[in-house]
Amino acid sequence: MKTSEYDVAIIGYGPVGALVANMLGQDGVSVLAIDRMDDIYDKPRAINIDHEVMRALQAVGLADEIEPKTISHPGTDFIGIDNRMIKLFEPPQKPYPLHWSPNLMFIQPEFEPVLRKGAERFPNVSASLNTSFVYLKQDAEGVDVTIERDGQPSTVRAKYVIGCDGGASPVRKLLGVKQESLDFDEWWTVIDAWQTKPTALPRRTTQYCLPNGPATYVVGPKTLRRWEIKIMPGETPEDFADTAYVLKRLSAYVDPDAVDLWRVATYRFHALVAHDWQVGRVFLAGDAAHQMPPFMAQGLCSGVRDAINLAWKLSGVLRGKYESEILSTYEEERKPHIRQLVATAKHLGEIIGELDVDKARARDEALGGDLDAGRSVTLRQRLIPDLDKGMIATTTTGEPATAAGTLFPQPEVRTIEHQRVLLDDIVGDAFLVVAKDDCLVQIPEDDIDYVVLRLLGDGVNPSKHGEVTDLTGTLSGWMSKLDAKAVVVRPDKYVYGIATSDADLRDLLRRLGNQVPAISRVDAPASKRTAL
Repeated sequence: MKTSEYDVAIIGYGPVGALVANMLGQDGVSVLAIDRMDDIYDKPRAINIDHEVMRALQAVGLADEIEPKTISHPGTDFIGIDNRMIKLFEPPQKPYPLHWSPNLMFIQPEFEPVLRKGAERFPNVSASLNTSFVYLKQDAEGVDVTIERDGQPSTVRAKYVIGCDGGASPVRKLLGVKQESLDFDEWWTVIDAWQTKPTALPRRTTQYCLPNGPATYVVGPKTLRRWEIKIMPGETPEDFADTAYVLKRLSAYVDPDAVDLWRVATYRFHALVAHDWQVGRVFLAGDAAHQMPPFMAQGLCSGVRDAINLAWKLSGVLRGKYESEILSTYEEERKPHIRQLVATAKHLGEIIGELDVDKARARDEALGGDLDAGRSVTLRQRLIPDLDKGMIATTTTGEPATAAGTLFPQPEVRTIEHQRVLLDDIVGDAFLVVAKDDCLVQIPEDDIDYVVLRLLGDGVNPSKHGEVTDLTGTLSGWMSKLDAKAVVVRPDKYVYGIATSDADLRDLLRRLGNQVPAISRVDAPASKRTAL
């Protein structure tokens, strides 16, 4: 059999796989995406994305097409016994730290075609649909992937493989990778419906933390409404195959005559993390690497974070910018992050799903007291952990240095060429140094490409390339709060570290040079670029 060759084969062409294909395709990497279905799944699954997802879509030129299909998340109320408010999440106010609304509701069958169409822009990206993954075998130079289409087997050769093939991941199973359980395993039914006429419904997403019937109500775009209903003792998953039974259960939350059912799906909500995210030249991403209860709506968002983290490193290796050792930081960085996030989602699920009345009353007293006293976290994004391992600046004790591993803000800025432009759009995928006007920037003679920007004071207009004025105050305020004279940012827009003096910046760049396994380019020294 003739073997086709690619840089990367992606097994599973859902939203995570399609985003990776866009990211790698934009960089000129040759990609084959393989999926067992002949089209996207035509029902909603994920319903929430966040500003990190939008930032990733912006990076591949698709955010402006996606945003009109979304609505900002209206906030969440947690209702306990006796209709008591025990917890809430408020929507953040503008200016947003990453420019995009921190939480957005979307309809997945409208979202995925944009990603696949986006990948078609790149002649180096191919898709093989209605194609089953069968087997893989890897050696020191690449991976042979056996696939089957219309009963005909064939082999493709790739330098690397990414398994984005879902919670049941055949790739993960073939690799023999086990999963760590975080001890959450419950049956819930998810009901998606179109509201067809006016009826009394909450204005915001609502968590019904009721021992006699835990449930979640979600406000989607257009008239899409979702309920997630915990299967109670005495019920079975099979009960929810009966439409009449579904409508009866739904009647506790909405007039069944006011909605038109679109999808009813019963799931076991899990909290699982794969032990290994990389086996040789094969990586796991998205649900193949982790599964979490949906109570923070972070499943797809987490898969996108996987894509963001892996894509720039893999692309850099394939383009000769970094040594392959950089790929080991993918699991090192993402796995602890996802374990914390899964644990948080599990904790929220336990709050919502408590069936013991006495324990629920004690929960309400504790959480309600915290809310009344102002001790509760009311911004959901504050529950998203930062990076605390990998390529970030650390203290002498090995802890993340100040701001290291946090998300770098994205303001709208003015440059000498642009009256108003988003910061990421002038930076690209290089390492970034942003320094205040009085900070001396001395880029070391290493093999890392940098973009260097000078942040001007309020009201000062740029007069040359590389100068920017923050039009929203997002970045300048962030740096002032940290007393930072400069910040060093990774290509995935996570902060490597901040500097409070010129000497700090020199030391920070030296440490970064020692940490990033860049390929030495004796004949072509690294360019120390200024944006624009």
